[in-house]
Amino acid sequence: MTTNQRNDYPVLSLAERDRRWAAVRAMLERHGLEGVVVFGQGRDAADSYITNEAKKSIVVLPVKGEPAVFIGDVPLDRYDVPGQRWQRWVEHWVAGDSIANMAKHLKELGLDRARIGVVGLTSRMVGEWAGIISYNNWKRVLGLLPAVDWTDVSDDFERIVVKKSVEERVLLRKAASLGEDACRAFVQAARDGRNEHEIAAAAYHAIMAGGGWVRSPFMLERAGSGMFAWQVPEWFAMGGAPHFLKPGDTIAAEIFAFYGGIESQQQIDVSVGEPSALRRELEAVCIESYDAGIAALRPGMKFSELAKIMEAPLVTSRTWNTGPMVQTVAPIFNSGTRLYPQVDPALSHLPKLPHGVPLDGDFVIEEGHAFAFEPNALRDGQRVCIGGTVLVGENGIEELNAIPLRLNVV
Repeated sequence: MTTNQRNDYPVLSLAERDRRWAAVRAMLERHGLEGVVVFGQGRDAADSYITNEAKKSIVVLPVKGEPAVFIGDVPLDRYDVPGQRWQRWVEHWVAGDSIANMAKHLKELGLDRARIGVVGLTSRMVGEWAGIISYNNWKRVLGLLPAVDWTDVSDDFERIVVKKSVEERVLLRKAASLGEDACRAFVQAARDGRNEHEIAAAAYHAIMAGGGWVRSPFMLERAGSGMFAWQVPEWFAMGGAPHFLKPGDTIAAEIFAFYGGIESQQQIDVSVGEPSALRRELEAVCIESYDAGIAALRPGMKFSELAKIMEAPLVTSRTWNTGPMVQTVAPIFNSGTRLYPQVDPALSHLPKLPHGVPLDGDFVIEEGHAFAFEPNALRDGQRVCIGGTVLVGENGIEELNAIPLRLNVV
């Protein structure tokens, strides 16, 4: 492998490891905590922020001393020939009953009567707001460590993770470039007579062929002559024949392209044949929202201010949205969702209109924050969504995707 080829597959350094650990420890000290227990079973694999490995493990990071990883089985991947290629951030691992071993470790450190933070009791990730620690596991933790004073620091932890370091931005740019490749493959595969399974597979192939990966929910996708739902496609769970594209159809997807554990997102929307006047109108609403967001985005403004600017075209155009107009990547802060569905006559037959969901959390935007710009507009049973990953980088605002910023026509 040449030097240039290696540079195409960047990895994080031990300096980045030390930066992350220092940031988490500074947060612990602000709270007067002596350590943190990070549960990594969720979509965002919180343990990986400490370990740089996605093992769904439990990690203990004390304010002083080395972290420890608690996993169910011996990590054989550390010891075979392929595993020797990778630099491990945490040397201390314990296999077996993760809860019992974690409790034993805290006792050995003299922290069984300390104030300890925990990550995983709550979360910003969609569908994980109640956290990713099961009732039985948390009951066991409390029973084994009855004198520990636990503090939920999930929100503080996620606010650290969501701000990307200089090294993490390199991985984010790589992830977004893989997402761009996926969008290109998606558009090239979306032709009259092709089926939606083949088109989704082309996007997946592009990501993985470039050294990336995908995580749950993997892809949101929908194909047909009209749509106002937005979700993981039914065939993921229910099976069934794919939809075969025909003139007048659209096929759209939300792509989650990961590289090195860093998430990017792309919103690709394809029309088979020249789109209708309504779809062009909806596209114009999305472009107005996207352009307004790019023009306004700057360090020092609040996320809520950015969201309000990007939502404004919905009001003036009498359209509504099924997804946020903007969110962070990742963890996820979402702008408002399903705003103003009452304007859409196509929903009049529904037994109940969708529930509007307000903005989820707020923060002051700084260098290192990254966003999925994903403006979407709906009316009369039609939906258009465009957008990609946008980074507040060291040299200003970086738009990391181009193909998904317009309605593609094939």
